[in-house]
Amino acid sequence: MPKEKRNSSFRRKTPFVLALSFRVILVVAAVALVLSYISIYVNPSKFSVPLFFGLYFIPIAVVNLLLFFIALFNGSRSAWIPIIALMPSLLYVESICKITTGSVEPQKEGIKLKVWSYNVGMFSAGRGIGTKEECRGKIVGHIRMNAPDVVCLQEFFVESREQADTIMGEYKYRYHHLFRVKNGKFFGNIILSRYPIVAGGKISFPKSTNLSVYADIDHYGRKVRVYNNHLESYNVSFAGFIKTLNSDPQREEITDEIIQVHEKMKGTFIRRSEQVNKIMQNIEESHLPAIICGDFNDTPMSYTYHRLSKGRKDSFVEAGSGFAGTYVPLWPLLRIDYILYPQDYEGVSHVTQKVEFSDHYPVMAEFIL
Repeated sequence: MPKEKRNSSFRRKTPFVLALSFRVILVVAAVALVLSYISIYVNPSKFSVPLFFGLYFIPIAVVNLLLFFIALFNGSRSAWIPIIALMPSLLYVESICKITTGSVEPQKEGIKLKVWSYNVGMFSAGRGIGTKEECRGKIVGHIRMNAPDVVCLQEFFVESREQADTIMGEYKYRYHHLFRVKNGKFFGNIILSRYPIVAGGKISFPKSTNLSVYADIDHYGRKVRVYNNHLESYNVSFAGFIKTLNSDPQREEITDEIIQVHEKMKGTFIRRSEQVNKIMQNIEESHLPAIICGDFNDTPMSYTYHRLSKGRKDSFVEAGSGFAGTYVPLWPLLRIDYILYPQDYEGVSHVTQKVEFSDHYPVMAEFIL
């Protein structure tokens, strides 16, 4: 075949090959996004494959959006693939970001309840703050300034049990469960309330210092159970992982690191799903309306969130605004702290407070019972 004909044949085939490759990329990205939707319904202990797609929902959605614009710009008839894949994401976007004014005018009459939830990082995870005592003082002052009715703290740290019973004395009622550490000090979860706590309990998890504590609060004659949860952490140093990716020249070691990180995360997802099931069993057996607070260590695109929020309102979705991210190092992308409440309560406000006394931001919600 003459050289000119061979070149002409190659030029004719190249656009087809590129178009086919681009369509394959569109399909793969769309399937990944669909798997992220499916992940919220699948118990990781039964089938773990979709859970990672839910974790990476935001970057996967962004990739699909970029591919749509590329297809549109090039006049590709395949632009419908990312569009169809992206349409269900409209159902979930409000749990991540909202463009509203925030607080809403209540439509019902009733007594408001203001609830505050914060993972305080054992009073040692703040930026530019010295000792634990200094960090604790700043957080206590911030709580007093906001004056919530109920305070749920995770990774709460004290030198003695007596301190846990006396700190912030304006809250006369409290329930906590604390683990003793090697130096004789204590950490765990605590619920502080201005209203009487008539009963309380804990839900412990096997081989874990994560836990859930709950308190039955008498709010003007109506009982409500408040759950303060700290669910299984990832136990992965993302900073160290990123450093390895940037500095390690050996691709085999990078691959091994990625595999190890995701294996650890898989085990975490499974343990967290088991913890969620234990909490839900307690909720279903109590027959009291439940307010569920705390550090879930999971995103809105997860089995954890879907299971705990089913049949409940999310304070951010109801009355929040802007970005919902609560994990300081990855704000605004990572939302893992929540306040959920029964459907018949009416949300008034939700605030994610940008104070860096911990590696989490506190969240505060107000609603009418």
